[in-house]
Amino acid sequence: MANSVFLSAGHGGNDPGAVGYGLKEKDINLQTLLGCKAELERHNVKVFSSRTTDENDGVYEEVREAIASGANLAISFHTNAGGGNGFEAYCNTSNPDGVRFSKLAEKYIKELGQNSRGVKDGMHLYFIRKTTMTAVLLECFFIDNDTDNNIGDTKAEQRALGVAYAKAILEYMGITYKGNTPDKPDTVSPSKKIYRVQVGAYSKKAGAQKQVKALKAAGLEGSIRYSAKEKLYRVQAGAYTVYANAEKMKEKVIAAGFAAFISEE
Repeated sequence: MANSVFLSAGHGGNDPGAVGYGLKEKDINLQTLLGCKAELERHNVKVFSSRTTDENDGVYEEVREAIASGANLAISFHTNAGGGNGFEAYCNTSNPDGVRFSKLAEKYIKELGQNSRGVKDGMHLYFIRKTTMTAVLLECFFIDNDTDNNIGDTKAEQRALGVAYAKAILEYMGITYKGNTPDKPDTVSPSKKIYRVQVGAYSKKAGAQKQVKALKAAGLEGSIRYSAKEKLYRVQAGAYTVYANAEKMKEKVIAAGFAAFISEE
């Protein structure tokens, strides 16, 4: 089926998957799927999902559902564990399409400020081995690394991971992405400008992650945006389409003891 994709949110229901620092893999995978699904449907891509709620859905059932869907691409979202750090993609490395999509996913995840452990052969994985279409399993970060998990320890960040994956799927399918979506879009007065509350820029990812952790400890949102052109990891506390809302957040961040300013795009 042209322009269709099967999305799997690994684990679920009685199976939490990996756990760490109050996070459960099944929840992260689901929010990632929902973010990806919404963005793809905004671009008129047909999406088949293994689950859209917290329910039991093992890998054998996922593979059956993927094959039955007739989609030409199957993606399984996961969250890693074991003390490492970074993104990983698993595919049949003898399949050029699987490698191509994996590298696209890597590209867009790195734009969020995440590092990559690379594209690896996944023929030992049932989801990769048994599906009949091009299949890729994506590990977004390590849940048990309290620095690496900063990129996805809130629902908003987990959905942002899904949007990054959606961009990869769209490029893979040859579909033009319809512009950027702010991290926290306003519901009124849409504008072509985006106002970002900037709270630091770092040449090293670790420095940006430390700042995000400090923001969250103060009860604020924090996320990382990587600028490949400047080779900087920029930390922001929100993105808005209404300047007044960005100004309110800036003042809140400053009141919490951080230096902040607003940038326009």
